[in-house]
Amino acid sequence: MNVLGVGSEDVLFLEGRKRMPKASYSVTRLQRHGYVFILPTLIFFSIFLVYPMISAFRLSFFDWNLLKPKVYIGLKNFLTMVKDARTINSYVRTLHFSGISVAAINILAFIFAIMFSSRLIRWKNIWQSLIFLPVVLSIVAVGVVWEFMYQSTGIIPVVLRKILGASPVWLTNTKAAPYAIIITYVWKSVGYYMVIYIAGLLDVPSSFYEAARIDGAGFWGQLLYITIPSLKNSIALAVVSCVIFTFGQFSIQFVITQGGPSRSTEILALLIYRQAFELSKFGYSAAISVLFFLTMLIFSLIQLRLFKSGAVGA
Repeated sequence: MNVLGVGSEDVLFLEGRKRMPKASYSVTRLQRHGYVFILPTLIFFSIFLVYPMISAFRLSFFDWNLLKPKVYIGLKNFLTMVKDARTINSYVRTLHFSGISVAAINILAFIFAIMFSSRLIRWKNIWQSLIFLPVVLSIVAVGVVWEFMYQSTGIIPVVLRKILGASPVWLTNTKAAPYAIIITYVWKSVGYYMVIYIAGLLDVPSSFYEAARIDGAGFWGQLLYITIPSLKNSIALAVVSCVIFTFGQFSIQFVITQGGPSRSTEILALLIYRQAFELSKFGYSAAISVLFFLTMLIFSLIQLRLFKSGAVGA
């Protein structure tokens, strides 16, 4: 008699559970083994990323030129940096270059992504490949080619003189040179961020747009209430990564203008290089690199906070 009301099938199930072998590995042991596999990567990043960052922060409190022993000077490098007109100029130039470049790159990349998501564009793969092609080119080669294009006999001034009747002196004018650098960098980078936005658009269900069209929403309505909110994560990824990469740009300025004319294109990364390897002020260079790092950290945290709180779409 089954007093407890347990059927024969339940009894067999319980007996089978008792006879089942226990798992040989617990979750904790598997996690520990996982850490072993990522240990080489952690060691690599610790040696070539974490340790240099800590060393640079420590070096910023010293006066050192490689030839003499390090001399501890406390916050003197940071106090000098605050009063240094050259450092202030480089900081302002970096913000100017980064702000315009990030805005231009993301706006153009977004427009291209929207264009190529339309069925009206023919030969999409060809156009996408042409826009993405500069991304895979060497940035030094790009700088050399654009430097020749900006010369007085280059293709850009020649075309502008034929169309507009005049052309700025791109590389020797303090007002035109920063924009020459920005144009080159935007041309080089926009294809990479276009791919990010295209990937985000592919994840937006087409049923959203079909329902919007049935409700009478036009292009702008779909863009504002479906596309942009759906691309919130893609926008955050593109903008934050673009700020980091742009703020740390060095090669374009070094190849095309070497920071000139009159330091109008001397950004922080280039100033850090010159203070260390041209003037042998390694402690002062490290102090500027700390300012560089803190600025990028603050901008990144602010952007992530804004996107996380739903500042872009809902």
